[in-house]
Amino acid sequence: MKLSTLPACYTNMETMPKADPRKTDSLAERLADGDPLAPRDLVERHHAELYRYAFAMLRDVHASEDAVHDAFVKALEALGRYSSERVRGMSLRAWLYRITLNVVRNRVKKNREVAVEEVPVVVEKEGGGERFMDALDALGGLTEKQRVALALRYMLDLPYAEISDATGWNENTVKTHVRRGLKNMRVRMNIEEETK
Repeated sequence: MKLSTLPACYTNMETMPKADPRKTDSLAERLADGDPLAPRDLVERHHAELYRYAFAMLRDVHASEDAVHDAFVKALEALGRYSSERVRGMSLRAWLYRITLNVVRNRVKKNREVAVEEVPVVVEKEGGGERFMDALDALGGLTEKQRVALALRYMLDLPYAEISDATGWNENTVKTHVRRGLKNMRVRMNIEEETK
């Protein structure tokens, strides 16, 4: 896959501003209050990062787009069933990551030919793009838990607490998956570990 064929939301890797966990999410408030524009804003706010996450797991543009679409459909359907109080108290970002992770897992289980380990990646040698695609290739060879942890931590810059919320793993487990995943990626990419 040529780097230039990736959608702009994936190649523009700017990180989103960190939300203050002590503040109530105004979007959650708007969803709870039934604001008709809130679902659109939910999609606009989170689509790019969820797409990057799905692409890191599936490494296929169309499968990633479909997975994110399905995740938003499931999320919006669920929001329609939840009480206003529950919606107000939600961490929307972590909740959406969990839904997306489940959709990706289900796609891989249903359709083994798109399993991450089996999807070929063609690297186009264009400066930093080659190294990026090498990293995606190495990421694809990790265990699912390591892939998830690394994608959330380094591709989307989530803190360990948010990764824990999104995956349901405790923070120490998240840190272990990140540490082991990095070690395995270094081996796969032939990068020597720095001596401490």
